[in-house]
Amino acid sequence: MLGKALDLATPTLREIAREAGVSYHAMRLYRAQQRTPAPQVLARIVKALRAQSADLAKVANELERAAERPSK
Repeated sequence: MLGKALDLATPTLREIAREAGVSYHAMRLYRAQQRTPAPQVLARIVKALRAQSADLAKVANELERAAERPSK
């Protein structure tokens, strides 16, 4: 579970690009502010980032519950 949390904590640019349906090269250009994404592309990137945040929040809650349980 902790490994999953750590994986989710730092999504790579490639992972966000894949989830948003954008090429890695385009994401690098957006990140460097050398290109501006079209509104619909930006919306997909935001959705991918929110999904990553939601997944991380779920795992963090699971870890908190696990930490509160008495160890055997």
